[in-house]
Amino acid sequence: MRDFFYSTVLVWFLTLSISASAEGLAVGDAVLNQEYAPLELNPPVYPHVSQFNGIEGYCIVEYTVTNTGAVQDAFPEECQPIGIFEGVSVEAALSFRYQPRVIDGVAVDVQGVKNKFVFDLRGPGKRKGFTNEPIRWSFIQETDTRRINQRIEKQDWKKLKKYVLSRKGPNYRMLYFAGFAEIMMGNKDAGYEYIEQFVFHEKEELPFEFVTFNALELLVTHYYQTQQYEALIALDKRADVWWFRLLEEETTNQMALMIADAYNRVGDNDASVKRLTEIVDRARTETAKEDRFVAIARRVLGE
Repeated sequence: MRDFFYSTVLVWFLTLSISASAEGLAVGDAVLNQEYAPLELNPPVYPHVSQFNGIEGYCIVEYTVTNTGAVQDAFPEECQPIGIFEGVSVEAALSFRYQPRVIDGVAVDVQGVKNKFVFDLRGPGKRKGFTNEPIRWSFIQETDTRRINQRIEKQDWKKLKKYVLSRKGPNYRMLYFAGFAEIMMGNKDAGYEYIEQFVFHEKEELPFEFVTFNALELLVTHYYQTQQYEALIALDKRADVWWFRLLEEETTNQMALMIADAYNRVGDNDASVKRLTEIVDRARTETAKEDRFVAIARRVLGE
């Protein structure tokens, strides 16, 4: 197969924020001042499907280095092509470990740290170029994708459900389509149950794909509209919606706003404010700042 002709190189560390220094001023055994500095930086795994199809690209991930040296609140700031490398890049960033920043003897968080992960192929083989439009494929076989699309176009929901459940064994993503078919037939309880089985699948990590994005959009809206706030918070802990912001930023902001309100309704004001602030702070362009959900978040924060 063609991927055997590739040798891959991953240029994966490029600090785009303030340069880090490992030196500090120490008195006795106490460090009074030191800059944050990388201690352990594990590269992401090059997605197999991307290698096989000759797909190269990069992803810039932004995150906070905490006062313990861990990474939190990681999200894809800029990636090309959109829809492929976000998930593995965020996962890699979350595994990083740093020497924390210390000011006057106190370890502090460092926000806005950025790293660029470059996915580069070496060797013979065709390179595949992409436009700025997000890539909507997933790890579903081409024949399965074609048959699923045919049934969706014909709105033949019974045959869609029957087909995808027959294919569920090798690919648990089919549970989403079974749920979608049930919802379209008016069987909402059964539909959301299938989608929950997909999202909370125990055997695998939730994949970064449009299938996952669509499943999250349905579940977040369902939980919020039916006032299942604890379930929505559990979903937030299972899947970070910010991983998908480059796919559809407005929809991601809408989901984040419902999650923020869910935290507020159960009395967790800090978590609510944090998510509202993320909605506002991550709207970097003028177009993004005009998003109606960003405006709502800004009003709630009193800005």
